[in-house]
Order: sequence, then structure tokens, then C-alpha cells
Amino acid sequence: MRKCLTLLLFVALLLPAPVQAGAPITIANQGILGGQMIDLAGISNNSTTLSVGGDMTATQVVEVYTATWCENCVDSEHALMDALEGEDATVLVHHRYIGESQDPFGSQAGDERWIDLYGETSADVANGLERAAPTVVFDGYRFVAGSAPNGDSLESDYSEMFADKHEYRTWGLESEFTWTGDNSTGTLTWKMDIHPEEPEGLTWVHRLMVVEHSGYFPDGGNGLENYDDIVRAVIDLDATLQNDGTEWGGEQAITLPAAYDGDDLSLVVVHEWNQIAPIIEPGVEPDEGLLPGFLAPLGLIALGAGALVRRE
Repeated sequence: MRKCLTLLLFVALLLPAPVQAGAPITIANQGILGGQMIDLAGISNNSTTLSVGGDMTATQVVEVYTATWCENCVDSEHALMDALEGEDATVLVHHRYIGESQDPFGSQAGDERWIDLYGETSADVANGLERAAPTVVFDGYRFVAGSAPNGDSLESDYSEMFADKHEYRTWGLESEFTWTGDNSTGTLTWKMDIHPEEPEGLTWVHRLMVVEHSGYFPDGGNGLENYDDIVRAVIDLDATLQNDGTEWGGEQAITLPAAYDGDDLSLVVVHEWNQIAPIIEPGVEPDEGLLPGFLAPLGLIALGAGALVRRE
């Protein structure tokens, strides 16, 4: 009997365990705005001008990191789609590329961007992995890795994260961009208004995401076969201040990657912000109770000496 129990325990230890997602993490001082989309389907071999724009705080950008061999990613993505049903969200699915031999959808620039924005946070919660599949990030700062629910279900976890909106959604920023070309080459013209509501101390990085609506890959190890919202390319946009410093913008010629299959590319512009310094509200004085610089240790020593004198 003991031998049987030992054998069962040994087999159980060999079975793969689900990845525990843990509580969602807030990445301080960064985020993403944008998410508006231009659909290029049907404009092959025609020079067409397409535009989109408006309030970019209305649409949330939801990013997913995945791989075609990742079985638990399927559960995560299905739960995410259920949570986002009827919501105003742009989903960008990033696939592994660096060191990858089984996934045809990722890109070097995409992985480098992911590591730059989320690598440190991912490594802290995913056993040192800077690119952990699955990972879901809302608006560039609400982060969760893994496929085991933290609450009642993955769907409820994602719904709560979606509802937890950042205060930047009160800034009232607007973005617009125009594509003149076809589904292969063209010129992207874009601008982002800077409103008075925008906090000081922000730096911006502007990028174009080239998204394929669906790609068919039956050789993936997770059995999904059809993969949606694939980010095929990440292109940095050159930015200059325009209109007396009231907006960022630019124009550049771009060659798009070919679709993996079909004719279903779209363009999405995102604006990534980073707060480089804490903001001190007007009229708020620094805390006088804190001892500055090198005086702090001396103050602690003095307090300790005073306590000893009183005790004696």
C-alpha cells in the first residue's frame, strides 16, 4: 500500500501544474493611450486615403503576450474575450519571437518593446522570465501573468482590471492619423493634441502597430489553429512638437509587412507615456518633518541618544 501511495505521489509531482497568476500588478508611472484602428482590407494596389481620430481616452488598449505552443494561453485568451464582450477595447496580441522556433507571428521589434515596457515586472512574478506567456496588460500599466484565476474566475479578474481605469482618462487627449497608400506601402500622418489637463513631467513614445486580424497556423502545439489580433510589426514613429507646442505629430513613409495569410491588415497608433518625476501640486509644501539628506542619520542618532538619557 505504501509503495502504491509513493508511486502515485511521484507521478503527481511529474504532472504539469497550472501557472498561478496571482494578484494583478500596477506598474508605476507608465501607461498607454490610443487604440484607434484603420482597416486596410480591400485596398490592395490602390492609393487610398483613410483617416481616424478623436478622443483616445475612450478606448482601452489591451495587450496579450502568447505563443502558438502555449496551451494555457488559450484559456486566458478565451476568458479575456468573454470579459471584453461589448466593451470599447482594442486588443493587441504579441507573439514570442526571440529564440522562438515554433511561432511564426512575432517580431524582433515587438519582443524588444515588450521587454522594455514589461520585462522587469514579468521577471519579478514569472521566475525571471521577461516574456511570460500568457500575460495580459491593460492600458500599459495593469499587469497579470499566468492562467490560474486570482478571484472567482479569469473572466471576472479581467473584467475587474478593465474597470479599474487610470486617472489619465480624465485628461481629454485626442489623437488622429491618416494613411495614404495600400496594404503594402504608404505614408502615415499623425498628431496627438496636448491638452492643459495633461500632467507635467511626462515623456512620450509613439508607435504604429501593424495588426493582422486572423492567421491560420494549424501546426501550433496548443491546437488553436486560428490566431486573432496578431501584432505583425511594431514601428517607432518620429515625433516633433507642432502648433506652438500644443501637439505631437509627424509624417513618414512606411513599408508594411505582408499578411501571414489573406488580406486583413489594420493599423493602430499607440501613445506610450512615462512619468519621469513626481508631481508636486501647486501650493503643497514639502514635508517639513523629514530631515534632508545626510542630516537624517544624525537626527536618528540624536533621537536614540536622547532616549537613552531619559531612560537613565
